[in-house]
Amino acid sequence: MGFEDFKKAMKSDKVKFLTSKEATIGTYANDYRDFVVDLKEIPGEKSLHRTKWAMRLYENEAQTLLEEYTGPFYEIERQMASSVGKLPEYPHPVASSISSRMMVELGMVTAVMAAAAVVVGGFLASALFAVTSFIFVATVYVAWPIAKPFVKLFLGIIFSILEGVWDYVVDIFSDGGLVSKFSEFYTFGGVSASIEMLKPIMLVLLTMVLLVRFTLSRRPKNFRKWDLWQGIDFSRSKAEARVDGSTGVKFSDVAGIDEAVEELQELVRYLKNPELFDKMGIKPPHGVLLEGAPGCGKTLVAKAIAGEAGVPFYQMAGSEFVEVLVGVGSARIRDLFKRAKVNKPSVIFIDEIDALATRRQGIFKESTDHLYNAATQERETTLNQLLIELDGFDTGKGVIFLAATNRRDLLDPALLRPGRFDRKIRIRPPNAKGRSEILKIHASKVKMSDSVDLSTYAKNLPGWTGAKLAQLVQEAALVAVRQGHAAILQSDMDDAVDRLTVGPKRVGIELGHQGQCRRATTELGVAMTSHLLRRYENAKVECCDRISIVPRGQTLSQLVFHRLDDESYMFERLPQLMHRLQVFLGGRAAEEVIYGRDTSRASVSYLADASWLARKIITIWNLENPMVIHGEPPPWRKKVRFVGPRLDFEGSLYDDYDLIEPPINFNLDDQVAQRTEKLICDMYGRTVSLLKRHHAALLKAVKVLLNQKEISGEAIDYILNNYPPQTRLSLLLEEENPGTLPFLQKRNRE
Repeated sequence: MGFEDFKKAMKSDKVKFLTSKEATIGTYANDYRDFVVDLKEIPGEKSLHRTKWAMRLYENEAQTLLEEYTGPFYEIERQMASSVGKLPEYPHPVASSISSRMMVELGMVTAVMAAAAVVVGGFLASALFAVTSFIFVATVYVAWPIAKPFVKLFLGIIFSILEGVWDYVVDIFSDGGLVSKFSEFYTFGGVSASIEMLKPIMLVLLTMVLLVRFTLSRRPKNFRKWDLWQGIDFSRSKAEARVDGSTGVKFSDVAGIDEAVEELQELVRYLKNPELFDKMGIKPPHGVLLEGAPGCGKTLVAKAIAGEAGVPFYQMAGSEFVEVLVGVGSARIRDLFKRAKVNKPSVIFIDEIDALATRRQGIFKESTDHLYNAATQERETTLNQLLIELDGFDTGKGVIFLAATNRRDLLDPALLRPGRFDRKIRIRPPNAKGRSEILKIHASKVKMSDSVDLSTYAKNLPGWTGAKLAQLVQEAALVAVRQGHAAILQSDMDDAVDRLTVGPKRVGIELGHQGQCRRATTELGVAMTSHLLRRYENAKVECCDRISIVPRGQTLSQLVFHRLDDESYMFERLPQLMHRLQVFLGGRAAEEVIYGRDTSRASVSYLADASWLARKIITIWNLENPMVIHGEPPPWRKKVRFVGPRLDFEGSLYDDYDLIEPPINFNLDDQVAQRTEKLICDMYGRTVSLLKRHHAALLKAVKVLLNQKEISGEAIDYILNNYPPQTRLSLLLEEENPGTLPFLQKRNRE
């Protein structure tokens, strides 16, 4: 047992008794003490738990332990030679207070005791002399005459045996010596023929021994020694059991999935006080299925349940039940539930249960015979055993079964029925509030600057799970160490976001001035359009957070927006969608404002997004007037009636509806294409006229971005404030350093 384990046991009131031995002298500053820790007995089978542990601590750790520990304690002293000091010359006060009468009485008692001892000693000496005399007479005159013939016979047998052995030794060394005798025995005794017959068998055995020796030599350092009884333990479950529920995780460590935590609080109450539920006749959920995307916190929630309740927690993966031997998986299931029932109330958690409980297929067609092999039979046998343990004749009361999966569609229907999985909890990716709480938990474990606004990252990273947010904080810490910062700064967090979303910086690619100008113009056109629409038309669109023309991953530039609240995306209205369409068209419009008709493919990706958005506005959302009745078939008629490839209507509008029948209006595709083109042209004209009025601000922003490589949305607002509409370009050309801003210089000094 280690020092940290003892502290955990002491905090949870598990220590029954502590025995200590005085400090043993070691090397300098390394004296240590030995302890024996007796733990309180845990309910259940005692062979599965240890209650006595040994512990060795250095003197400083031992002093800390003895200061904190307040329970029963016993110390064993080492034997030491006591030093003899000089006696005091004056009498002791207690001795001097004894009267002379008491001294006389003490002397008389001593004399009486001495006389009694002499009398008793005399009687004992007389009795001892009489007994020894009797034994001597009985031995000499009675026992020895009777035993003498037997002794002579025994000695004669011994001497005859020794004489025969001596004659045999002389015979061996007389004719040719020991070597000739062995040669005669080997040749005529049948040994040579036996060895010739055993040569193939010995060769096979030697090969097996060498293979086993090579295998053992390649085992890892933490592998246990070779055990001949490992075959017996092979069928036992390999669950990692935590008897006291010490998973190290509580509900306070879980954030962003409050709905799931609230659902699981009932399980914790049952595990803490099962008698209350039994009195009320309430049957708690026997099985709970946790489903969700990878990294949402399914395993973390299961550990938090055991950590909160403080009950035995058995954790396994679904793949650990799958073996090539028939019957091993079902045997491990039985052993796992048996161990859990002995220590109930307890929790069994199987992660990735889809590896164990996939849908049974059986044999229904001749074409599936080759799929129903021995491996399938073994998996289905293991699944059948799990179904019986969950809701069979002998259902384990007091055992909560938790399972986690991200592929619920693969599970067998018999496993999902009520009585086995009574509760199915969907763990979804956290919302903005949950992401903020998760980031705060992980940020508390690292050294982060107070200037970092975590709520901004929580708001602008929709769909990120808890695992990915934890990776973000760790990546930011690595960036801070790489940059030599004492704490994580805002720039380190931005760099970490770019690394995880786009990729690291590309060192091998270098764009020329013309390429950088094109990328800067496109990105700034999109960003400035959103700022102008928010400023002059009060548009509810995303504003720019930062722009970078540093190549990362597969992209040559990055544009990051501030995300709106979730409600704005649930109920989008036509004006908001039209403004977002203008933002997508801002990249091509900026190129036209600066370069005229000499545009490039730098804005092709934004044009594709604009075309998709315009098509959805007209068809799927049907928001653009006048409203047209499409004449589509009912949405419930979506099942394919024939088998084979599509012959028509492929790759068109009907794919958006997931329809398989042709519509009544066969000219619908052409009409939608015409209306989409008209809508895009109208929005593009508005965007071009908007940017032309701010030509000077756009050109100034391009020069600043080319000089700084990365600017923020605040810099764009500063440029729009200092370069109002209809500003002459000559003022910009007359500037000494058009690629700099006082706003950026002040920020750099800060």
